[in-house]
Amino acid sequence: MKDTVKKLFIDVVEQKIPMAKFIGVKVLEIEEGYVKLFFPYREEFIGDPRSKRLHGGYTATAVDLAGGVAAMTYMTSPDDDVATIDMRIDYVRPGKAKAIIAEGQVLSKRRRSIVTEMKIFHPDEKGKIIAFGRGVFSIKRKEDEC
Repeated sequence: MKDTVKKLFIDVVEQKIPMAKFIGVKVLEIEEGYVKLFFPYREEFIGDPRSKRLHGGYTATAVDLAGGVAAMTYMTSPDDDVATIDMRIDYVRPGKAKAIIAEGQVLSKRRRSIVTEMKIFHPDEKGKIIAFGRGVFSIKRKEDEC
């Protein structure tokens, strides 16, 4: 992937996707079929104030965004559209009150759909997965409309 394309993707993820911008997501790595995203920690992302564990919805957002951005790397035009069709999350352990990393990897791509695999972990605990995800994303190409 060319550096100019990487910069474009980074700008889209960090500045143009409203949810990612609101959260403060940062792109750490991006290649065709792969993305590594940083999700910061804020107290608003806690699910249970007694245990100080991350809300499952925050983890699910990380899973969905990582899979979607990995799928987006196969767009051929800025007018292409990527959307979540199906997503599965397996929560392995509770997330702690700190930042998380979301990795997304494309497993297979077809003309109109892309299958991805995602994993969520804390930056200093890569071996301790918080959640795994699988996603199916539709990709509607501008050229298909012609």
